[in-house]
Amino acid sequence: MNRKSVVVLCAFASSFCARAADISVYEDKFGVPSIFANDLKSATYALGYVQAKDHAIRMAQNYKLSRGRMAEINGRSSLIQDGFLRALGFEEKAVAVAQKITGDEKLALESFVAGANKALAEQAGSLPKWVEPFSAVDVLSFTQFVNAAFPLLELSSRISPGAGSNQFALAPGRTSTHHPILSIDPHLGWDGQDGGIVWQEFAVYTPMFEFRGIAIPGLPLGVIGHNDRVAWSMTNNDPSLYTLYTVKVNPNDHSQYSYHGQWRTFKSKAEKMRYLDAGTLKTTTSNIKLTDWGPMIPFSNRAARLSVPDPTQTIRQAIAMLESKSVSDFRNALGMQGLSMWNFVFADVAGNIAYQYNAFVPKRDPSFNWANVQPGDDPKTEWGDPLPIDELPHVTNPKSGILVNCNSSPWLTPLGDEIAKVWPNYVTTYGPTTRWELLSSLLSHSKRVGPTKAMEFATDCTVPYAAETVDRLAKLAEAGNAIDVLVHWDKKAKVDSIGCVLYTYWLRADKRNSRLSAKAATGAEWSAEEKKLAKDSLDAAAKLMISEQGGLTARWGDVQYMQRGKTKVPVQGFGYILPGSPLAAVSPASAGADTLKGGRSHATFGSSFRMIVSVDPKGIQSWSVLPYGNSDIPTSSHYTDQMELYAAGKYKPTNFGANTAKKTAVSHYNLSY
Repeated sequence: MNRKSVVVLCAFASSFCARAADISVYEDKFGVPSIFANDLKSATYALGYVQAKDHAIRMAQNYKLSRGRMAEINGRSSLIQDGFLRALGFEEKAVAVAQKITGDEKLALESFVAGANKALAEQAGSLPKWVEPFSAVDVLSFTQFVNAAFPLLELSSRISPGAGSNQFALAPGRTSTHHPILSIDPHLGWDGQDGGIVWQEFAVYTPMFEFRGIAIPGLPLGVIGHNDRVAWSMTNNDPSLYTLYTVKVNPNDHSQYSYHGQWRTFKSKAEKMRYLDAGTLKTTTSNIKLTDWGPMIPFSNRAARLSVPDPTQTIRQAIAMLESKSVSDFRNALGMQGLSMWNFVFADVAGNIAYQYNAFVPKRDPSFNWANVQPGDDPKTEWGDPLPIDELPHVTNPKSGILVNCNSSPWLTPLGDEIAKVWPNYVTTYGPTTRWELLSSLLSHSKRVGPTKAMEFATDCTVPYAAETVDRLAKLAEAGNAIDVLVHWDKKAKVDSIGCVLYTYWLRADKRNSRLSAKAATGAEWSAEEKKLAKDSLDAAAKLMISEQGGLTARWGDVQYMQRGKTKVPVQGFGYILPGSPLAAVSPASAGADTLKGGRSHATFGSSFRMIVSVDPKGIQSWSVLPYGNSDIPTSSHYTDQMELYAAGKYKPTNFGANTAKKTAVSHYNLSY
């Protein structure tokens, strides 16, 4: 479709929309829009508009990715990936659903697309030629892709566990405000390298619900945040949402394979696929081989089966979550099973806090290790129906008054014994994490926590096991500059911390040092060989640091930074400095394997959105921050305007509430729909 077609189609959508009621949009000084609309249809229209206004290219990329059409942008190099995604059937399913969807789901979907296309029309001429008008099929394809994103990321690493997150909720008896406090802190790559997931912050005010939080550009409703009665957060919970099956071919008929002991016939599908070549779109045909589990993995004898909810149910559940008035309502919404995964922690204005392990995970024979490739010819490896949420871990109002989950085991979340400790490995394989150990200790030792203290806890930069490890090193090494620096270090990864750089050099001097630090934290003795390793590593670390940094007293902020465009700021936080290392602070800003590359660490991963919510029945208050800003447009003033706040572990007030949002706005415009 050419550029002229884009403009005409979008203009038609805009003229059609002009027949309905006006919508008001107020933007604050950080470019966060507050939408005022009379109904769901108008609200989602405006959300589509504000998303495409600031994230049009990212939305278009998300849609191309989920439909298996990235080769139309990237060329032949994406054809294999595109073929596999086409074989998963997201686009095919979306086409079928788009034809039969009804009710509020249809209204939300179609109005969202209309609003987004209005924004595209206004940007005609400034967007790449491959950005085409959006459709319901785009949104429904991407809805399925997001539900499958983390299983697909893990599959791609086999053909890395998913990104982490932190969250906690405190009951009224644990807070200085005497009502619940919730911390929201999903951890992802800041540039969308985790399945295309980045966030746009927004608020919406309608007669049905009021909401402040974040959405993924390309999806028509909010994902994480709070309405005027309930607040909620999510972390990755590691359910087994896919199985790789070894496919046994019938030796007497190669067109057949054994489906759990029954011979079935392979299916095939010829997909016409476009790819960019020297500026021209060309077409090729890909022959896709399918089983009743799903597609064959390219160049292997394995097939993949994924558990992905129906996209209509995802939208229906999202609406129910937005309209929930209590933790009971919210849990009922989760029972609709429209989301593939996630630990949920939530709280309401009545003073309740709750946890639900949510997963669209099929029942399976627990005698199998479902992390492994399974024999497809074994009848016992067939999936059953998805487990209902009542059969998954959950608790309301735990005795401790604390819920904390940092990609940790369900039974660790309430800091008590309310949840059984034995679950099949296909439900979860997570145990404790260093983030959970640090955060649960901070929370359990604090009796009355207010919003400010909650922010401090959520951004804590204590380096796990550093205090115990430095004590060991001080006993091993002779007095000298290196030991003196480590002993006087505050054991944190703040921008001004001196000693964190040297300690990081020590950890990276030998991959075994990470294990030594964990051992020190348990009180276990180091062997003679381990003591020699620790001392030699410190000598090597000091020598290398002097060479690269000019001395041993470099601040952490002299080394670790975040950057977007030309804006570059030092950033606090610590995590995952070696491949496979689980060591991370509560605040895990990380350069990963590139830590200390060339003596610097360009952090690109960590908290992707932070929010603290005071769930006050007199009026919910919240504070939030994004890593970069609320716009993807490099020329926008909101491209990098939150970086300094974020890098220092600070938050901005959201000014939630219709009157407050209007009073604190710096700009205002109307939309017609």
